Amino acid sequence: MRARAPRLNVLALVLGLVLFAGAAPAAEVAPGWDLPAADVQKVLAKAGGAEAFPAAGAVTVFDRREVEVEESGMARTVQHTLVKALTAAGARELSVAELLYDPLSAAVEVLRCRVLTAAGGVRDVAVTLVQDHPDTQGTILWNARHRLVPVGRLDVGDAVELVSRRVGFTYALLEGEPGAGEARFVPPMRGHFYDIVPFFAANPVIEQRYRVTVPVAKNLQYQLFNGGAEVEDRTAGGKRTVTVTLRGFRPAEAEKSMVDWPDVAPKLLLTTAPDWQAKAVWFHGVQEDAKAFAVTPELQRVADEVTAGLDRADDKAAALTHWVAENIRYIGLHMGEGEGYTLHPAAMTLRDRGGVCKDKAGILTALLRAAGLEAYAGMTMAGERIEHIAADQFNHCITVWRRPDGTAQLLDPTWVPGARELWSSREQQQEVLMGLPEGADIITTPISPPSDHPLRFTVRSTLRADGALEGTLKLTGDGQADSGLRRPYRGRARTQWAAIDEGLLSAVDPRAVVRVTSRTDPDDLRVPFTIEATFSIPGYARVLDDGSMLLTPLAARHPVGLAAKAEEIALPLKPKERKYPVRIGCSKVVFLEERLTLPAGATVEGLPDDAKLEGAGSLQSSWKHSGSDLVVSETLTLDRRIFAPGEWPALRDALESFRKLAETPLIVRPAAAKGKGKA
Repeated sequence: MRARAPRLNVLALVLGLVLFAGAAPAAEVAPGWDLPAADVQKVLAKAGGAEAFPAAGAVTVFDRREVEVEESGMARTVQHTLVKALTAAGARELSVAELLYDPLSAAVEVLRCRVLTAAGGVRDVAVTLVQDHPDTQGTILWNARHRLVPVGRLDVGDAVELVSRRVGFTYALLEGEPGAGEARFVPPMRGHFYDIVPFFAANPVIEQRYRVTVPVAKNLQYQLFNGGAEVEDRTAGGKRTVTVTLRGFRPAEAEKSMVDWPDVAPKLLLTTAPDWQAKAVWFHGVQEDAKAFAVTPELQRVADEVTAGLDRADDKAAALTHWVAENIRYIGLHMGEGEGYTLHPAAMTLRDRGGVCKDKAGILTALLRAAGLEAYAGMTMAGERIEHIAADQFNHCITVWRRPDGTAQLLDPTWVPGARELWSSREQQQEVLMGLPEGADIITTPISPPSDHPLRFTVRSTLRADGALEGTLKLTGDGQADSGLRRPYRGRARTQWAAIDEGLLSAVDPRAVVRVTSRTDPDDLRVPFTIEATFSIPGYARVLDDGSMLLTPLAARHPVGLAAKAEEIALPLKPKERKYPVRIGCSKVVFLEERLTLPAGATVEGLPDDAKLEGAGSLQSSWKHSGSDLVVSETLTLDRRIFAPGEWPALRDALESFRKLAETPLIVRPAAAKGKGKA
């Protein structure tokens, strides 16, 4: 299952309501939010205006949450925010407040909304005007909704005070126990509570406070990551109250291609689960109790057909993984109570031939068991780091195959359609929790060796006296490089392939004519994808007045990477020093090779020195004039997916040198032009 990214509505982001919180009946609302307007105006007066917060459209004066956790683990939260418009753009953003929720797992109510004007006036927004709408849908058609609060037109200096309450949770992979009223909002791991609270926002925050009260016996664990805050931890009357307050937050400037903000910005994690081991045991147990992986005759028939003639367990696992990847389409449909966090029975997924990641992982688990292999489900977080605090930091479901020797192999049918891998290397350096019977701790997937993802572009060319370049090329890859090569052809009519072929070189010269002589079947994942072709580019080299020619070797320009906007071409090289880790799609190694036959007796000027750069990004290059040929060889290696700030200089140097080679002009002087004229 993949969690939907929240909309970047400024007020919604400031409110942080994309994460679950709780709500209380009116009689249980914690005192303190019902402030006289005059008192709120005094707070506003101290907040400052646009001059105090340059470049900000609004400032959150305060964001206060009061969370009450009951014995069942259900949380009720009252959230009280005050946000001030600093610019006209900020005023427009605050004219509508948005609260996201899923009615099957949470209830949200607006208790108060009022506008405090810059002139000292007060305008109440009637809560009866709050609207409720379904969220926009894409490939996941679930029951998510949002409440819209029509704040109305605001002027610079006006502020919006909003009080809301919520009960329930917003993410879990399994349904909770049925019941009437608020009982249906008890979290799936009954008796336990967790919360994930971002202490960062798009605009400055003067004060953010989170206070949670839990029964002492619940053994609450918590930690603030990526920053510091005031913490108060008190126990009285059988209750434990933890208050975390952060003051004076200022948004940091984003760096291109950085990791997601939750990995580097302040966030508070809380949980009563003792550890990941306990979470894994619970996760496994609920799956088995629900018989999510029950093998029906229909599932058995599919497993038998797909694995027919295969004896090795590895071959069976691979065949079944790719069958699910290619035959179960990715789509999330509303299928009743608990949708969005229920693992559907594998038989249902087979019947519908569709589902999201949890459904793909579930049917693969069942098919592996039908083939006599030991398999379980697992959870991970695509795009963000999972911390050691055992909160539910998950948005993706996978399959775990336990080999006969006891080692675990991760399988991901959601991410490997059209890929020769069983576990996508775009998920390297990512945390996983395996739902094994004995439990498991969080693991981090290892770095995938760059050699598993080679892209090799080999050219044998001839330069004509009129500047035309012609010859043959061969392009091949494996791993994620293979997936990138075959992806444009998959699902396209063969009549469209010729246009795709032209794209192999058109990014460097639109005059290129390409005729493919050999191509691997894009749907055949048994062998690496390979293309061989002939090509011609009229006028590729610029002919000078004395007959000399100016050109950059074709292979060095990396036309395939240029067309695909690959990281080695597109990753920004600024800033020179990074504050945050940088993330690319996958580790890789790029081989560029060309043997260019020159006109008889020609000489070459401007050859670059050989390069040998080592580090997280490494480059080895050699351009040599040997006999009648110009021989180009370059190897660029990016050795991981996520690079720490300290690794950035080496990566940047390798990329910068690689790109300079792609722009390095050479002068080829024919024999008759030696010593004559100048470029």
